[in-house]
Amino acid sequence: MKCSSVALLLFSILFSANTFAADTMIIVVRHAEKSTDDPKDPSLSEQGIARASKLAAVLKDVDLKAVYATQYKRTQQTGLIAATRNGLFVQVRAANKENTKTYTLDLLKEILKKHRGEAVLIVGHGNTLPEIVKHLSNVDVTPIGENEFDRLYVITPGKNPRLVSATYSP
Repeated sequence: MKCSSVALLLFSILFSANTFAADTMIIVVRHAEKSTDDPKDPSLSEQGIARASKLAAVLKDVDLKAVYATQYKRTQQTGLIAATRNGLFVQVRAANKENTKTYTLDLLKEILKKHRGEAVLIVGHGNTLPEIVKHLSNVDVTPIGENEFDRLYVITPGKNPRLVSATYSP
């Protein structure tokens, strides 16, 4: 699917007549392609930077109120262009051994409390996205492959959560 058709599909589904302005919209993506510059905390590769730009383009009509990422450069860089376009900073929430069991629930609790009725982007990792999506939508999604960077989930959580899954590419 091309960028414009992905955006059109997402927003036509989510902002149908049954969607109210008070709905919270959470967009969840994996970080873009990483380089080999640092084995512990790599930056985005050129392809990853192109994907981050495409993500910002796909979300250009979304009035983001927050962008969340982990402490790793690749997640922050993936969300930076979209954040900057909305006059935001990337909010970093560290994921580590100490909070591994509570990270997802703590992050989502914060987002749902602070950003009710707003649009929020979460940039995570291949191993965290399925858990985040599950907690928000009650839907199990397939695991994300090591070389898969193009999935995008849009969730309106709540009593009757809605989930849209799409792909985007640079």
